[in-house]
Amino acid sequence: MLVPLKWLRQFVDYNVADQDLADLLSLSGLEVEGLQRRHQGLELVLAAKVLRVEPHPNADRLHLVTVDDGRAEHVVVCGAPGVAPGQIVPLALEGAVLGELTIKRARIRGVESRGMLCSERDLGLSDDHGGLLNLDPTTPLGAPLTEALGLETAVMEISITPNRGDALGVLGVAREVGALLNLPVRDIDCAPPEDDQPVAALASVEIQAPDACRRYVARMVRGAVVGPSPLWLRDRLAACGVRPINNLVDVTNYVMMERGQPLHAFDHARLAGGRIVVRRAVADEPFTTLDGQQRKLQEGMLLICDAEKPVALAGVMGGQNSEIEAHTSDVLIESAFFEPGGIRRTAKALGMGSESSYRFERGVDLEGCAKAADRAAQLMAMLAGGRVCAGRVDAYPRPYQAPAIAVSAARTSALLGLPLDVAAIKRPLEALGLSVEAVGDDSLTAWPPAARTDLERPVDLIEEVARIIGYDKIPVSTPCGVIGGKPRAREQLVRERLRDLMTAQGFDEAINYSFGHPDWPDKLRLAADDPRRGAVAMQNPLAEDQSALRTSLLPGLLGCVRRNLGHRVADVALFEVGKTFIARPDNPQPHESMRLGAVLCGLAQPVSWFAGEAEVSFAHIRGAVEYLAEAMGLADPRLAQEGPRPPYLEAGQWLAVLVGQRRLGEIGLVAAQVAADFEVKKPVYYLDLDVDLLVQLTPERGQFRHLPRFPEVMRDVALVVDEAVAAGEVLAEARAWGGKLLREARLFDVYKGKPLDKRQKSLGLRLTYRADDRTLTEEEIVPDFEAVVGRLVERFKAALRA
Repeated sequence: MLVPLKWLRQFVDYNVADQDLADLLSLSGLEVEGLQRRHQGLELVLAAKVLRVEPHPNADRLHLVTVDDGRAEHVVVCGAPGVAPGQIVPLALEGAVLGELTIKRARIRGVESRGMLCSERDLGLSDDHGGLLNLDPTTPLGAPLTEALGLETAVMEISITPNRGDALGVLGVAREVGALLNLPVRDIDCAPPEDDQPVAALASVEIQAPDACRRYVARMVRGAVVGPSPLWLRDRLAACGVRPINNLVDVTNYVMMERGQPLHAFDHARLAGGRIVVRRAVADEPFTTLDGQQRKLQEGMLLICDAEKPVALAGVMGGQNSEIEAHTSDVLIESAFFEPGGIRRTAKALGMGSESSYRFERGVDLEGCAKAADRAAQLMAMLAGGRVCAGRVDAYPRPYQAPAIAVSAARTSALLGLPLDVAAIKRPLEALGLSVEAVGDDSLTAWPPAARTDLERPVDLIEEVARIIGYDKIPVSTPCGVIGGKPRAREQLVRERLRDLMTAQGFDEAINYSFGHPDWPDKLRLAADDPRRGAVAMQNPLAEDQSALRTSLLPGLLGCVRRNLGHRVADVALFEVGKTFIARPDNPQPHESMRLGAVLCGLAQPVSWFAGEAEVSFAHIRGAVEYLAEAMGLADPRLAQEGPRPPYLEAGQWLAVLVGQRRLGEIGLVAAQVAADFEVKKPVYYLDLDVDLLVQLTPERGQFRHLPRFPEVMRDVALVVDEAVAAGEVLAEARAWGGKLLREARLFDVYKGKPLDKRQKSLGLRLTYRADDRTLTEEEIVPDFEAVVGRLVERFKAALRA
């Protein structure tokens, strides 16, 4: 909404700087987006009186015009026709800027010209270049042109929220300014001079859709002469962003910008029977609007018709068959209230929003329709020489009944944090035009005006009080209260802990789609009765390779490995925590299982001169799961080849992860053919854990243990065993037979080669003993150590290696 500030001052006589006013309005809710300056460069264009007009000695079509600007006389070379002594004309002095032209002293055909006399086009006021702009004879000499013509030099651009349709006119903004500055707002006397011809004899109005048109006011102006509007009106319309057309149409736009009430002017001679009928359109009813386009209307759209045909699309645009033309003499003025929702739907459906529909969509002043029609008739009589018919046709089926809204002073004070009594609340509400009546010491009842369609509840009025008093007056305080929230579920905490532990080991997290290719179970070599073959098919897949929910994390991680290798990233350590989905024949919902998957490929660490090129091995993936087990506090974790081997892992290169008798997952080397099917040509080690089971097996709280106060004693033993003996079984036996003082049994060396047999290997074990209350002696350790060694020799047919 563009608001010219001189126009605004006609309604409220404020005395604050433009920027201060803009800040005040912005703080109250009418956000000012900017201040525009117009007619800059005209400061040195003054009103001057023509004293003499003499012929140019060297040019037949030029004259030497002597003018007086009240301070000095100037001789100006001028070629405009019709210049005569006594005229008051605009004189652009040296330094004035007219568009891209800067006025300078110049010699024209041998005569010095000290300025320029201007037409409307020279000043950028219109396209008229037929002669000089003649100012009012009473204009003081030397007055700047912007003051002499009352031009709008400052315009405020306001962003109006959808609930504030009342502010879509200069008068509505003036009411806001008056309330904020505690100044009176003066309205214009809109009563036009009337002749003896009653309007009811020439026009009638029938509303057939009272739910969509709550009021329709019509006034008649006869004998008008179509012509250009005066400069002051054209300038104000241009300041509001509206293109001037002619005096009759310009008046309707002027009143709309002034009062926020859209109007329409019909050529009365083109209205059949002089009638106005407001009805709804039938489906596909044709209608040609002012822009020359024929449109097919939807059923229910609101039409303005005469006795025979549609003449306007209500609230949106007029029709070509009733528009004002150059020979129009009698004008019927429409001022109405149309239901906002219907106008919004019509404008959107037809894609033809207008300044008129913009205001109707937000709600106009139901009680202001008659006054807007009077104002338009008044201006048409003044500017077009028309005669206003007596009275008006006012179809008003349901007059406005203001809702009574009760407001409590105590609640207002509590919400705003200000000590307000009834009188302090009453003042800003009355300043905004509400009727207010005090009820007791704590409450009041208010009736909002029809223009304020946004005021419906007590909190709406409390907000108005806050706006007018000033949001900056509300004390700043820190909100206090108990902030509570449920702790995160254990499942979330365990998943977060797993991510931290995997990241700490150098793994990067991968996030894959939960969708996969339906042939993944075949590539993984899953058995026919494997539940993981029960993939859930997507009804609307993005692509064939994403047409089934995944039943394993391995295919997605192998895809990540393939992409990394394809981009020459040869060393890959990735993990993913995500769900797998397995169909159930007895349940429409699949079984969802949270899994942890990880892959290792390439070098264990970057190449260096001291470490060389160490490829990842089975030991690295085993170390990863052992690290997780220890960090998660799992009781009695084991790694052993128990139960069925996963078909996608190499035989002899896999281990089940066991906790007690429960299988937590597997680790191992991905079978070469499986990797090849996923286009991976390098060895890949895989870890797969059941996170849901891990949540159950992880203790809720860790157990604190003091650091040992007494030293530990270590004893090493090397056992030669058959190559098929698993080191894990040897360690498990050592821990079982180690006695109460054994704290740890670890494998620190594996040796194969001479002098051992080809089917033998040497396992180096380190046993650690410690007591919590004393330093152990040799006599206490030796019996337990010898018992363990004896048991291992007997159990695994081992020999002691010297």
